[in-house]
Amino acid sequence: MSAIIHHKSSIINHERGVALLLVLLIIMAITILSLGFISRCDTELACGQNMLLRTQMDQLADSALEHARGLILNPQDVGTEYWHGAEGQQLMADGPDFYDVNVTPDDSNPNEHRNYSITCEAYQSKNGQKVGSSRLSAQLRLDPCVALWTEADTLFRPRHILYGDFYCAGAVQVLDGGTINGDVFSNALTGTVAGQPKPGAELLPLLAWPPVTRTYASPVYGSYPVSPGTLTNTDPTYQIARVWQCAGDLTLGNNVAIQGMLLVDGNLTIRGNTNLLRAAKNLPALYVRRDLVVEDVDNLRIEGLAVVEGGVRVSAGASNVHILGGLFVKGGILETAPDSAGGHCDCIVYDAPTWRPNDGQQGALEFDGVNDHLRTLDNASLRLDNDYTISVWLKPAASQKAAAAILAKTDAVSSSNHWALQFGAGMELFVYHPNASWPTGIKLADMTAADRWYHVIVVRQGNTMRSYLDDGTPRKEETWDIGPGSGDGHLNVAVDRAADPACLYTGLIDDLRIYNQAVTMPPPNGVPSLIGHWKLDESGSDVTIIAEPARSAIVTSGSPDQYWSQAAGAFYRSIRRN
Repeated sequence: MSAIIHHKSSIINHERGVALLLVLLIIMAITILSLGFISRCDTELACGQNMLLRTQMDQLADSALEHARGLILNPQDVGTEYWHGAEGQQLMADGPDFYDVNVTPDDSNPNEHRNYSITCEAYQSKNGQKVGSSRLSAQLRLDPCVALWTEADTLFRPRHILYGDFYCAGAVQVLDGGTINGDVFSNALTGTVAGQPKPGAELLPLLAWPPVTRTYASPVYGSYPVSPGTLTNTDPTYQIARVWQCAGDLTLGNNVAIQGMLLVDGNLTIRGNTNLLRAAKNLPALYVRRDLVVEDVDNLRIEGLAVVEGGVRVSAGASNVHILGGLFVKGGILETAPDSAGGHCDCIVYDAPTWRPNDGQQGALEFDGVNDHLRTLDNASLRLDNDYTISVWLKPAASQKAAAAILAKTDAVSSSNHWALQFGAGMELFVYHPNASWPTGIKLADMTAADRWYHVIVVRQGNTMRSYLDDGTPRKEETWDIGPGSGDGHLNVAVDRAADPACLYTGLIDDLRIYNQAVTMPPPNGVPSLIGHWKLDESGSDVTIIAEPARSAIVTSGSPDQYWSQAAGAFYRSIRRN
């Protein structure tokens, strides 16, 4: 029987091929879609990682700015004067994240030391390459930054300039010509300043008085003695950074240069020219337990923090007085009219008489008749026992107060005059001795007939009194057996003993001299009996104080050590992400 042979159908084979092809196409489509999804996920994951890295680097760059801000505010632990910045800084050791910082003081204004430019870059380091960098540029301002601190009412005079903020526990009056480039924290402010007036209480929670006293000690520098007396033309020894300590009163002559700190447990008088006190790192430049007296000097420079427990008196003839750092004074700052007779009976200038350098002999002082006057400190050198000569140049206003005084020597409590020269009845000048007066025969009308200066001289010789106006012929001469009071006290100029408004003089005064003997006319220079001579030819004290936080920051030894800076805060004026 023959076998039956079955042949595969071509149709069936075709259908199976199509089905297989469709399956392959579906698998390919799924694979392609899956690969796309996986690729998209990888991309999104990479983007997320980059965003996370960028956020982390942005935050690290912000931290770098705060690092710079902290070290600029408190530079005591920096080896250099201020922090210049650094590279390769880390918040976490052994991590991959780093930042570089560069700090540059803004030197566009040589008198401005409160502004800094800061640039920083934060990044991850991978195989020596910077990855994910974030860069910032910022402008930092130290504020408040106190350049001057006083505990008494302060008159800011025409030739005084301040760069920095000013704290005053009392009232501040800024006279025309005085310049304050900063805010003023005080109880009251009169006058114009470049900054803002603010209540004094606003500053006190932010900044304390510097921790510097007569027992100041440094954790780094030793103390070495300076003998009381006069120091001049210092040798190189004083260029060694130390705490130079004087246990008494000290006077600086010419060409004194001290490196480190000068600590004076008494009064400090600066009498000579070209003196320099320069603080070492973290040291104050100067501490004075009592008063700082600046006489007719030129070119005094204090670089660093100066702390004065008493007051500051600056001669109206002082020029080029520069404090680069800060001045903190428990008392006030007073201007003085210097005594050139050698007795150092300088007059304190009260209120705001005007210096007229182009008037009088070689200058003069003008009084407004409202509050202006001069007053010496109490002393024993301006005593008259009997014979004397008073010489003064006057250019009075045509109208005077009823008892306007040219001068008056009074007791310490201003209760009574020892002797005086003032206007009285009929606007005639009279001399006062205790409980009596002598008319000079010189009247106000005699000195206002022409717009010029008049030379008034009063001489007592024995019991004879003489008065002169301009020439050598006495205006009046007669016997008067009552002599001057001989007690101690102080001398007032342009006002009577109690600074009574009714006794204030109006006009100009020049070249006031007092001799304790009768001298020939005109009074010569260089007579030993000249006990007081106020030329009044100054121009007003020339003082500049500039805040310099890098120089003024100090460390006081203690448990723990105390850190102090004149900068009580800082803010960024601008931040730009590059």
